[in-house]
Amino acid sequence: MRRALLITLPWLTLAVAGLAYLFAAAPTPLGVGSATVLGGVPLLLGLLVAWRAPGVPAGAGLAAVGAGAVLGYVPNSPDGPLGGLWMLLYLPLGLLLLGAPVDLPRSRTGWGFWWGGITVAVAFVVINAAESAWPDAAGILDVPGFALLPCFLAFLVAAVLTPILRYRRADERERLQLRWIFVASASLPLTLLLCWVSYLLLGTADLVVIGVFVTHLTIPVAVAIAALRPEWFDIDRVALATVTVSVLCVLALALLSVAAVIAGLALLPWSPPIALVAAVVLALAAAPLYRLVRRWLERRIYPARARARAALSALAAQVNQGTAEPEHVEAALREALHDDRLTVAVRRLSDHALVGIGGEPAALPGSGTPVRLRGEQIGVIAASEGSRRFPDDVCRAVAPLLEAVRMRAELAHAAAELAASRERIVRAGLEERRRLERDIHDGAQQRLVALGMQLRVMQRTAGDLPTVTASLDTAVAELGTAVAELRQLAHGIRPSTLDDGLAAALTDLRRLSPEIIELHIQAGALPDGIATTAYYVASEAIANALKHADATRIRVDVRQEPHELTVQIGDDGRGGADIRPATGLAGLQDRVAGIGGRLTVTSPPAGGTIVEALLPCPS
Repeated sequence: MRRALLITLPWLTLAVAGLAYLFAAAPTPLGVGSATVLGGVPLLLGLLVAWRAPGVPAGAGLAAVGAGAVLGYVPNSPDGPLGGLWMLLYLPLGLLLLGAPVDLPRSRTGWGFWWGGITVAVAFVVINAAESAWPDAAGILDVPGFALLPCFLAFLVAAVLTPILRYRRADERERLQLRWIFVASASLPLTLLLCWVSYLLLGTADLVVIGVFVTHLTIPVAVAIAALRPEWFDIDRVALATVTVSVLCVLALALLSVAAVIAGLALLPWSPPIALVAAVVLALAAAPLYRLVRRWLERRIYPARARARAALSALAAQVNQGTAEPEHVEAALREALHDDRLTVAVRRLSDHALVGIGGEPAALPGSGTPVRLRGEQIGVIAASEGSRRFPDDVCRAVAPLLEAVRMRAELAHAAAELAASRERIVRAGLEERRRLERDIHDGAQQRLVALGMQLRVMQRTAGDLPTVTASLDTAVAELGTAVAELRQLAHGIRPSTLDDGLAAALTDLRRLSPEIIELHIQAGALPDGIATTAYYVASEAIANALKHADATRIRVDVRQEPHELTVQIGDDGRGGADIRPATGLAGLQDRVAGIGGRLTVTSPPAGGTIVEALLPCPS
């Protein structure tokens, strides 16, 4: 950084010396003010670039532009010894453009124009100084002096064309930097238009000074921005607006010129006030055409940008109509921009990690262009060329779609977590029921049976004691009742017949009413949780049909498919059943949903009832 700043100091010294000379020569305040502004702005920009980007040669180039602008105002007369310094108003700008955007010439031809421009300017200054020192030789020295002017013009033309030629071979970031240069260079044709306006309105070219002034400021500012922050804002949008305004200005001025010619042919007075009124009228008439011309130019200057916006607009309309999903945004952009490697990533709400449209970790080709909504970064668009940046209007158009994508992903994630949580709760309940059934069967039931056997032994050894024998008979009977109730309780918690499979459990359930219940089972071995849930669906549906529907026929169909188990119970009862809160069917629906299944009840009045459960069943 220190070296870069040191390189700019000689130019700063020259500028200060030039300003001191101007003050000493007692010039007009306008000249001093112009030299200070035209020289001070590039000098400050050069120091800023040298400080923030010490490896960029544009810092020294900007400082040279500032010094040249000051020195260009030094000569008091074009015939004086320093009259040739006017070239310094343009030489540093030309050198800066030859290395545009922020570098030095990269080819032998570029270096040839670089040194050629310096040589021409130095030779011209020397010739002017020699003519001032030896007036008698002025006639001879005029010949090489006039010959140098076309050479200097060729240097300036080469300086303007170099950024255009470099644009074709530049990468995406350098093209972004060069677009800043192109927008600033638009001040040159606008200066010519200003000269045209000046002749039409004032009859002189006095207004062209404003254009020259703007040109000498906008190009250094553009170079500084290109060197430090080319992505500061959407330069393409500014460029498009500039071109649109230029086209409308040319159209308005052409019409104004035609009006002036017609007025002259008709011998009508054409004064500056009349011309000014005509210009205002034409400007107001051209204003409604701005959007139309801008769209027309955009389709031709930035066709990819227009295609991207059109594709996003069409996708948004399809999403609103329900014919497309917001997750199609990546495919839509890839098709519109002809970039199969374009990647769209969203920032997850839970942990703010960047993930792809499908939820996988995002693999971006580069840093990408951030997409923001309400000031928050919600995603990134990255082209196959990692350094390419997407325009602001495209990011604004894609933002609602990305917000919908990440909201849907978050809802799906929450739903999956909820389903997993419910499944874990159901499985835990099933395990707890199975443990309780096992404890009852292997613990309390066995101990009660053993106690009953001991009481029978005591009864046989008690002898002929009627009172004791009767008491023991009563105790044994009570124990038998307790064992039967425990067996019924254990069967209600989880039927032990499920240990032999779902088919065995349903066959045992058919014993409730074998003349009414039909079984059609096409299922093999099933996970315990699935089999238990299927059993309870059938048990509850059969119990409801027998108790409440007065059914005379109940059909149970169980079909196992690759990824799903279908349990369907149909009856010919009175119908009218539905899932109401705090009912057996509502509890059954919660049980089925807990393992990720679906339960439906179809029960028209007097049309029977069909209870169907679809249970996830991995093959």
